[in-house]
Amino acid sequence: MKRIYIIFLLILPFLSFAQGENDNWYFGDKAGVNFSSTTPVALTNSNMYALEACGTVSDSSGHLLFYMNGQQIWNRQHQVMPNGTLASIQNDSAQQLAIVKNPANDNQYYIFTTGENSSNYQRIRYSIIDMTLGSIGVNGSPLGDVVQTSKDITVLDNLGNYFSSEAITIIPNSSDQSFWVVIPNGTKLYSYKLSNQGFSNGAPVISNLNFPITFDEGKYFGIKRSPKLNSGNYSHYICISFWGNSQIQYPPASYFINKVYSFNALTGQITNDFSLQVNGLRAYAPEFNKDASVLFLGYENIHAVDLVNSTSSNVLYTQIYTEMDAPLHTGMTLQRNKYGDIYIGKSNNLFLGKVINPDVYGPNMSVNMSAVNLGGKQSLYGLPQLLPMKENSEDSPCVDDLLLITEPNVSYYYEIGNKITTKDRYYLGAKHDITMQSGGSINLLPGTTMDMGSKFYAFIAPCRKPEKLQRNNQFAPKEMFLELDKKERVEMNNNIKISPNPAFDFLNITTSAKINHVEVYDISGKKIDVPVNDTKVDVKHLPAGSYMIMIDTKDGKITKKFIKK
Repeated sequence: MKRIYIIFLLILPFLSFAQGENDNWYFGDKAGVNFSSTTPVALTNSNMYALEACGTVSDSSGHLLFYMNGQQIWNRQHQVMPNGTLASIQNDSAQQLAIVKNPANDNQYYIFTTGENSSNYQRIRYSIIDMTLGSIGVNGSPLGDVVQTSKDITVLDNLGNYFSSEAITIIPNSSDQSFWVVIPNGTKLYSYKLSNQGFSNGAPVISNLNFPITFDEGKYFGIKRSPKLNSGNYSHYICISFWGNSQIQYPPASYFINKVYSFNALTGQITNDFSLQVNGLRAYAPEFNKDASVLFLGYENIHAVDLVNSTSSNVLYTQIYTEMDAPLHTGMTLQRNKYGDIYIGKSNNLFLGKVINPDVYGPNMSVNMSAVNLGGKQSLYGLPQLLPMKENSEDSPCVDDLLLITEPNVSYYYEIGNKITTKDRYYLGAKHDITMQSGGSINLLPGTTMDMGSKFYAFIAPCRKPEKLQRNNQFAPKEMFLELDKKERVEMNNNIKISPNPAFDFLNITTSAKINHVEVYDISGKKIDVPVNDTKVDVKHLPAGSYMIMIDTKDGKITKKFIKK
């Protein structure tokens, strides 16, 4: 066996950004994952329960700084920060939160928490975490704490009023290295600028959403932004996704609406260049792939939509995952990681799933729902949004630094912006064919082992910037609609049978899905109380005539007409 220890060193000054800030995710029921190498590793040291909203921040070298749900903030030693219990402690069901580094102070982070949108005391708030505060940790540096004078500050609209919303995301602005804190509410999109001058509280830039419903109290919705696009009129896509419920009268009463907009980070506003509305019964949680050519929507099933080649008359989509055994109230969330891989958090699951081949729309796309073993911990309904980076960093050609302890690939080409390091158990056998290209250095530390016959190439060269997709605004479709719900209603309708029809004494329901609830209405829409025993509905006391039966299953609600003789 041949042991090789080599260090190549050539520092390139124009590659100065590290990207370890999103190395760690903490989420769910004490679950966590580390992405510092190409093979995700489960973290089992979390003290957090996060039903939905969660966030994690690491430093540029990938060392954990803090993590949080919408109620509390834990430091890197997994202790709640002294001022880390927030005003939203009573609410654990907000869907999203967002974190961003203070443009004016590299030691500080703005955290934005949302409410469940269900009572007046819930509202958007922000706090500032300062990593120079707090007690000294085991490595001799402070553990961080919330600035007492900058805690739980209410976000105000343009009229000086507070408001609630479950949805929030942050979009970088490359023109002045600022950020937009973006929140949908009512019929508007509020974009607050966060720059080295501070947070523009009470002075948002406002866009009209033209969404089919109004985002107000009692409605549930989320928002995701795409990576930066190569387009003259807009810089990003944003997707707003609405979860319908029984408060919305729309057959069936449980449904989802997703709408993709074009957004200009120079102005902070929605543009009229691009619009895609997707209606569905099982398509909710959105995520874009790394070049925003594909939109994924998941809840029980997962659909992929081609954003480049779709037209107004032909929106291209495919279903890449079907939940065959979904328990009641199952759900999932999708989140892109620092490498552009898309992971799937499914409620009460001991694994993270992963989308396979997310960057080439077509038949090779699939899903592995057991991609990452969480070490006995569980995912729930949320994964942490990525910490947004300044766009000259976010758009840098490659991840800056890579640490390899094992080699997960037989044949692979690594292309890293600054530094590659191998150590401990890094081993190349006779079948390995590995190439490493780095803009700064390649360090093979003690523990690196290569067998005779292994192929290993290493060279220093700047990372090649991938070409972004060209989107021709002049010929792009202005408005597109995809009615996934039509197909799904047909499937649901075919899956639920009632008999006999006409009925005399009893109406029998046949379905493979678990029935949650059954209601009967007369032709005027008045609800009629009838005895229901599992799949048998007693209609013998109903007057003769036409009626509607609403059947609520885990797949949604379907309404069928029947006649009582």
